[in-house]
Amino acid sequence: MIKVNLGGHKKAKSATKFTLPQNYTPVVLLAIAAGFVGYGYWWYSSLNVQIADLDNKINQAQAQKAALDNVIKQDQIYEGRKKALENRVKVIEGLQKGQVSPVVALDQLSEAVQRTQYVWLSNLDQNNAVLTMSGVGTSLNAIADFYTNLTATGYFKNIDVSNAQDSAGNFVFSLKCEFSPPRNPAPAGQPAAAGGN
Repeated sequence: MIKVNLGGHKKAKSATKFTLPQNYTPVVLLAIAAGFVGYGYWWYSSLNVQIADLDNKINQAQAQKAALDNVIKQDQIYEGRKKALENRVKVIEGLQKGQVSPVVALDQLSEAVQRTQYVWLSNLDQNNAVLTMSGVGTSLNAIADFYTNLTATGYFKNIDVSNAQDSAGNFVFSLKCEFSPPRNPAPAGQPAAAGGN
């Protein structure tokens, strides 16, 4: 017997591949290009937003810096005024400290003379805080007592008796001292014993 195949030979099926027809390739390439363009636009837009945000922050920082610069200038002005006032206060304090009050100087000198017996002043000169005086005492002890009483007031320092000469039974003397009031005046010390002949 003979077999006859009326259907023909069956061909083996090959694996199916997806292939695009040639006319779809430009469309796909355009879609990919459009995707890149869209992504680029989105990235560019986000950069613009970041730039605008940073510009805003820079403007705020510059405004704050300008305000702080104004505060710094005001502070410098106040510091300059403060230094000027401190200098004025120092000058005034120095003048007050170095100021010699003739009334106080003469008052203290008169107390020293009154506490000393047998001493008389004949001349008194003042040059700033330096007092130069001359006088007569009946003895060297009387002149020494005057020296001690000047020291005891606490208002005179650098006392120097430069000349004490005998003249007709009396002693003529010259004395130089510096008037320096104490910072906290204390009561004068006890006067020296009166010296006589």
